[in-house]
Amino acid sequence: MTRNTRETILRVARQLFIEQGFTATSIRQIAETAVIGKATIYHHFSDKQAILLALLDQELTRDTHEFDAARAEPDPRRRIEIAVQISMRRFQQSMDMIQVARREAPQVRARLHAEYHTFWQEHTTLLAGAITQGQEQGLFRDVDPTEASRMLTAMVFGLFNSAYVMGEPMPTP
Repeated sequence: MTRNTRETILRVARQLFIEQGFTATSIRQIAETAVIGKATIYHHFSDKQAILLALLDQELTRDTHEFDAARAEPDPRRRIEIAVQISMRRFQQSMDMIQVARREAPQVRARLHAEYHTFWQEHTTLLAGAITQGQEQGLFRDVDPTEASRMLTAMVFGLFNSAYVMGEPMPTP
């Protein structure tokens, strides 16, 4: 029950933070929407910022196991496809929550930056390895694998940022 209660708190808080903002959402409102007492929330989280940090942990670590599956893919073309799908899925699922945190919780910006730096490095390294392997197999032309992987990652990131800023539907993987 405790784990389910914690998950319910996080699900409700995420919804409210996205709908009306972190600042405008109160612990009382989270409790009322989740149909639990405020004391129950404080049993699981010290404050609203702790809830936000837990949500960011979920958002930022969601797909780490998928990178392992992508690394295990022997076909470099398929590995690139899987890595791009991972990125697209991550951005699609996380963009709203990340924007709320960036906009309303400046104290977590450094953490977001560090997590996305790690994600960027892991993603571009995975892509560069696939490109190098594809070149060795004669599948890809001779390009700088690191630069090509950075450009592909930037294109995916830019696609999502553009859609978000322009209020368009997020691309689907």
